[in-house]
Amino acid sequence: MEDWSPYQLPLQAASAAVQAAIRHGVQTRSVPPPAQAAAWLDTPEAPANGVWRDPDGRVLVSCVTDLPGVTPAMVDWWFGWHLPETARYRLWHPRAHVKAVVQEDRSHLHDDRARYIGNVSHVDEYIGRRLKKLSIAFVPPASLGLQGLDARGATAICAHTSDRILHSEGGSLVHLVLPTPNGAQMRSAFWLGEIHHHLGAVQGLLGGLLNTAAVRRRVVSDRMALDLLQHCGEEMQHLGRFLPALYAQLHGEPQGRSAA
Repeated sequence: MEDWSPYQLPLQAASAAVQAAIRHGVQTRSVPPPAQAAAWLDTPEAPANGVWRDPDGRVLVSCVTDLPGVTPAMVDWWFGWHLPETARYRLWHPRAHVKAVVQEDRSHLHDDRARYIGNVSHVDEYIGRRLKKLSIAFVPPASLGLQGLDARGATAICAHTSDRILHSEGGSLVHLVLPTPNGAQMRSAFWLGEIHHHLGAVQGLLGGLLNTAAVRRRVVSDRMALDLLQHCGEEMQHLGRFLPALYAQLHGEPQGRSAA
């Protein structure tokens, strides 16, 4: 039985910048599609923390997390390593994360990205007070327009998300991780509200209705979007507190920074 108790740390509040963005509420603006992730995230200046709703009902949630002592390679390793076990998944957000089941256990692979890209993680987690049952299908960064990351020592975790209760895909996410002088900066973005029902017949009959502004606002409420911003701010900051020590332990490296 694996003992991860040294890394079961108490959750801290999201950063002041994230909390300020939550208080600011949902703003109105034109939301770019996920295919333009690079234009939003991969810029000289970090994007703002916040939630924006397009007049057509789609939502963009943006969260920036500084990760001292973390490298982009550590984040790649984390996404491949934690997938097969709920206990590992719960380290990431001890209050909100409930259960994780990976479609294919690829722990035997040596390439960290190969463990998760093309794989699917079925998770149960709380976003705010609502328990969500989601499937997260990881895709190559190039599919969302992110190129040339390896040459810069960067990485990006990209996925499309589905709601297992509603039987529909409704979002995309990117966690762009850029190296900094003292670690890394994660720039996260979630695109919500582009709804595709898994049953082709339903999509064919109702696809247009599902993607009206009124339905999108009902499926992706302002409250849910703000709760997602808080969730991301909490879990990524929390990950940064224990990941360097966990990575060092499991790679047999000297631990220059312990979990705290």
